[in-house]
Amino acid sequence: MPTQRIPYLFGERATVQDVVETQRQAVAKAINELDANEILQQPFDDLVAALVHKFRLDMPTLHRERTVQLETVEVDIDVSHDPMRAIIPGRGPYIVKGSNFRIAIPFTGEAVLFKYGTSPYPYINPIVGEVEDDQVILRFQTDRPDAARIKADFDGRAAQIEEVLTMARGRTEEWNRELANIVPQKLKTRRENLEQAGTISLGFPAAPPKPLPAPPAAPRRDRQKKTHDVFLSHASEDKDAIARPLYEALTAEGVSVWYDEAALTLGDSLRQKIDEGLARCSYGIVILSPVFFSKQWPKMELDGLVAKETSSGKKAILPIWHEIDQKGVTKYSPLLAGRLAGRSEDGMAKLLQQILAALRA
Repeated sequence: MPTQRIPYLFGERATVQDVVETQRQAVAKAINELDANEILQQPFDDLVAALVHKFRLDMPTLHRERTVQLETVEVDIDVSHDPMRAIIPGRGPYIVKGSNFRIAIPFTGEAVLFKYGTSPYPYINPIVGEVEDDQVILRFQTDRPDAARIKADFDGRAAQIEEVLTMARGRTEEWNRELANIVPQKLKTRRENLEQAGTISLGFPAAPPKPLPAPPAAPRRDRQKKTHDVFLSHASEDKDAIARPLYEALTAEGVSVWYDEAALTLGDSLRQKIDEGLARCSYGIVILSPVFFSKQWPKMELDGLVAKETSSGKKAILPIWHEIDQKGVTKYSPLLAGRLAGRSEDGMAKLLQQILAALRA
């Protein structure tokens, strides 16, 4: 997943309330743009579940108990504006050598929501910090280190971040509850309108069906893009423990697997390659874990597989639970929690047997 850097947390002029309103408009637009045949032919509950999953908001939660101190590095510090320094005003900058202390606080949830606070402009009060993958990074630069002072600053900022998140979380949780009602209502209304329109006759004879277009010429074999049996979706943190061993076990059984380490080469577009892999795989093996649900790329892959199932009406997702139970999966995706899933704790041999049985069914 590409590193996302936000120099100031909660520094955007837009607020969480603005994000919710944007989501509300996006839901209406998405339902209006759905293909009529898809609405009429696909299971109603599957369409609802896919839309709710796509537009829900997961406010980040800090895990301060897992905070770590990163390597301290030497930096240049401009002290010309420090009132405690005997420096003539206007003669800066005055650079001295100092230390950059850093801590990393893990979080789960959507990183992008660290951009939006609860106070509208001009009352926003951004907090100095940045997001790197699934961690909030706080920094403190000084040429006169004082452990107590540095720790107090870090603790104070972490507490401020948690306070903003707590206030914002109430609004996003309210939206998620509202979303579960909005989607089925709007989808039901459009479906009923389509069904009603299909029963109306104006008394004229029906036009003959249009002839089907000739099938496109088969592409040359040397230009056909490779297809795979399965797409392996996982968080990078789960690669060593289960993703790579599962890939190796499947390929040893003759299963063709789209796996990032094998499919990507230097210079490839990550989004384009993932889209191609999803489109050309019959099934997606999804390794669900606490880390998986906290990452954006894996969740985007899951959205793609849900859309694949919805459009085809066929099972496409083969879930595996890794270091998570049904209660944990339900917290993030009730739809997935209701599916029969493999469990990494049962061992690779049993997992392999279950997957091969599903592929050959």
